Amino acid sequence: MTLREVWEAYAGKGLSRFHMPGHKGVLPPPFAGAARIDLTELDGTGDLYFERDGAIRQSERGMAALFGAEDCFYLTGGATQGIFAMLAAVTGPGDTVHLWRGCHRSVTNALALLDLRPAWFWDAPEGVTAPVLYTSPDYYGKLYPRPKTEGPVLCDAAHGAHLPFCLTPYAPPGNLWVTSAHKTLNALGQTALLLSDGSADPDGLREQTAVFGTASPSFALLASLDAARAELAANGALSWARVAAFTKKLARDSRVFVDDPAKAVVTTGDGTGDARRFAEEFSVVCETADRDRMVFMLSPNNTDGDFSRLEKALSSVPARGARARGPDKWDFPEAVMTPREAFFAPRERVPLRDAVGRIAARAAAPSPPGVPFAAPGELLGKKTLDIAAEMCYTGEEPIWVVRNGGHRTF
Repeated sequence: MTLREVWEAYAGKGLSRFHMPGHKGVLPPPFAGAARIDLTELDGTGDLYFERDGAIRQSERGMAALFGAEDCFYLTGGATQGIFAMLAAVTGPGDTVHLWRGCHRSVTNALALLDLRPAWFWDAPEGVTAPVLYTSPDYYGKLYPRPKTEGPVLCDAAHGAHLPFCLTPYAPPGNLWVTSAHKTLNALGQTALLLSDGSADPDGLREQTAVFGTASPSFALLASLDAARAELAANGALSWARVAAFTKKLARDSRVFVDDPAKAVVTTGDGTGDARRFAEEFSVVCETADRDRMVFMLSPNNTDGDFSRLEKALSSVPARGARARGPDKWDFPEAVMTPREAFFAPRERVPLRDAVGRIAARAAAPSPPGVPFAAPGELLGKKTLDIAAEMCYTGEEPIWVVRNGGHRTF
């Protein structure tokens, strides 16, 4: 039985509910169906964090098999919950972690809360024994090889939940990796997976997901994960082959960058302007746009009609001499405080244009894509503002900086 069937059977018993949640299984449309299986941890419903062999655990193991993993842990707090959990599982306070600079802002928040020291890189180090965390695919659909290290390899694969079903061969990207089910699969928002090759203690991993997750995980979200698992097992490779064939066709245009089969990055020279026009004239809405590019995320739920609209919209873009651009790289700002020191220091908000010479107290990261151009503890310089401008910041945006005060290097 699927999780939905297990919980619908429980709901169908006609029990008088004197337990959470307060809606007692009854909500008006459009929430009625979700309310029926929006349960809590009881005898007969299961417990995400503590059950050993119930319906939830069996579903997780089935998902692990689809991803070539030894184990899987369902998450209802997004990939952010998994990033915190896997970092906490392999580090201790004061440890150094090698980090890809294009990481999501949740990684920099984890550095501060777990008291970790970042060693940033663009090109993965080889042979290091400290943990390495990289991102693949990145927000722009660029795929990166697994780092060759002697320590644990962690991967933020938030945008890659579909890859096992459209890449041949597919290999696990790390000892531990996190992927967002909701980004490309048929699962509700906030759903994600923490996957393991078996090298980490499963009880310890589960404990960390509980530490960084809600004590009341949504059963409706868990049911959607299980439904996505069943669909992938039945039709995953075939459905994603159609998407990959379409993006391969798009990539014939020199302005289109495709590496991840589910994502197309179109460089037009006027990304934000073309994105507005696509929405108004063609009813085509992209994931995001910056000064030069638009990002399109695809899934098997996009119809042939959707594909035709996108092709028509792209054909309307005049040739401006633009050529495809993938992800950007930039110099790292100087770190003058640890992430934790800066995160918990007295702080104030100032316009970005006035922040030159100040120390970032929080990750400065436009979202999407959520990639920080400055991390807590880094000294903000003129180059930092130039990078922010590339991400469509005007300089008027408020940014958290450390209030008055000296700083020290580390």
